[in-house]
Amino acid sequence: MVGFSSTVFRGASTVLCGAAFGFLLRNVDGHAKLPGAPFSLWSTPVHVPMVSCAPAAPKSAAKAAAPTTPADDADDDEEEAPHGAGGPARAGKTPRPKTLFSRKFKSFTLGEVINLSSDVAIFRFLTPNEDDVFDLPACTTLQCLLKLGNMHVDQPMRFYTPITPNGTKGYFDIIVRKYPGGRMTEHLFSMEVGDTLQWRMMQTKLKYLPNKWENIGLIGGGTGITSLLQVIRAVLENPKDATKLSLLFANRTDRKILLKGLLDDLTAKSNGQLRTTYTVDALVPDGASPPWTGRIGHIDEKMLRETMPKPDPKNLILVCGPDRMMHKLCGTPLAVLRTMSGGYAYQPMHSSLGNLGEISGALGSMGYANEWVYRF
Repeated sequence: MVGFSSTVFRGASTVLCGAAFGFLLRNVDGHAKLPGAPFSLWSTPVHVPMVSCAPAAPKSAAKAAAPTTPADDADDDEEEAPHGAGGPARAGKTPRPKTLFSRKFKSFTLGEVINLSSDVAIFRFLTPNEDDVFDLPACTTLQCLLKLGNMHVDQPMRFYTPITPNGTKGYFDIIVRKYPGGRMTEHLFSMEVGDTLQWRMMQTKLKYLPNKWENIGLIGGGTGITSLLQVIRAVLENPKDATKLSLLFANRTDRKILLKGLLDDLTAKSNGQLRTTYTVDALVPDGASPPWTGRIGHIDEKMLRETMPKPDPKNLILVCGPDRMMHKLCGTPLAVLRTMSGGYAYQPMHSSLGNLGEISGALGSMGYANEWVYRF
């Protein structure tokens, strides 16, 4: 387990593993921990050493250090707003506020890297201004671009859904697992604070509307929880939304359940609206953890029948996880999935390529129609 660090962030001392990440960090007993006390983003408590870092550069210097492209300069004058919600001001009309993200790539500066393990980390990217508000609609993701040359083959792209709550000012966070040979993940893990990466917004074909479905089943594996978390928050933060949520979340071991503290907290405060079930490949006995109450084994049809809402036009199933899980549960061809997840040179303009084929796999055999399942 790699230790966390503290840093001076935007001119104010911020312990990233404390106040800024208090909504994520919980010990196995579910209680929040103060800086320096045992806690973890996983389900295993670890002691956090406090490491001093140099103060951040002034905003003017940071802005000068971030290179811009012609597309970036154009966006400063004319922003393309998501969902048709805004555009350039027209004569005689009140100008609409700019959006932080558009469908054009912009450079964002890496402000901090928080290592969770040898192959998983949170990357915090700073917004151009400290008062910029992070706000992405549910079922919307970001795509990053790494420019290694002028040819498409030298410009790998990758989709990531931030774990940052809407309304956060000054930054957004992504959580990434490093894959050997992955062009984008290896670059991310080699980045230094102050380096820049280009990002743009990508809207999926699914648009979430409150109370459109009676029940939503959410099936996730590993870092695939990020897309599902976005929908969970959208439902639970809306007091008028009565949609029932059932989450089935798969991880490798009971000691490394990603974002477990946050998910347990959301479940406990939902008054029964969110029901969460964990399943792991294996248990790690240590004599200190409470008895395991979740499932053991890969997600299969039996587990789905016991945890997911039944096939019905009033219900929706959302799935996001590793390629092999998506192939097993939804029948999506692995060749299609690798186009989306492999960080290839040029990903499709929409992050919904995995939904083009008919649903099959375990969900298909259970009777779910294609329009009742959405694959992130």
